[in-house]
Amino acid sequence: MRDAIWRALVRVLDVLPWTRRTSPGRHTFQHLADRAEPVPLVICAARTPLPVHVLARSVPSPWGHRVPPYLRDWIGEQEERERQHERRAAVAAATLGLDLPFTFDGSDVARVGVPA
Repeated sequence: MRDAIWRALVRVLDVLPWTRRTSPGRHTFQHLADRAEPVPLVICAARTPLPVHVLARSVPSPWGHRVPPYLRDWIGEQEERERQHERRAAVAAATLGLDLPFTFDGSDVARVGVPA
C-alpha cells in the first residue's frame, strides 16, 4: 500500500516543474548503473584470481616476516610501480603549482600536497 501511495505522490509532484528530482533516486536504474571501476586481478595460481589489495594484505601474514621467494620479485615490482606512480603524480602536481612529496628508498615522507 505504501508503494502505491508513494507512486501517486511522486506522479502528482512531477506535474509541478519545481519539484522534479535533478538526480536519479536511490532505487532507479541510473543510480544502480554507476559502479566503481573494477578491481585489478592478479593470477596467483592456475584458477585462483585475487584482487591486488587482498593479496597485498595477506602476503606477509601466513609466514610472519618472511616472504616466499616466488612472491619476492612480484612484490618488488609492485613497490617500484607504486614509486613510479608517486613520482609521476609529483611531476604532474608540480605543473599545477603543488608540492607533492614522493617516497624513495630510505624515506618515510607522508604523501600530502601543499600549495606552492
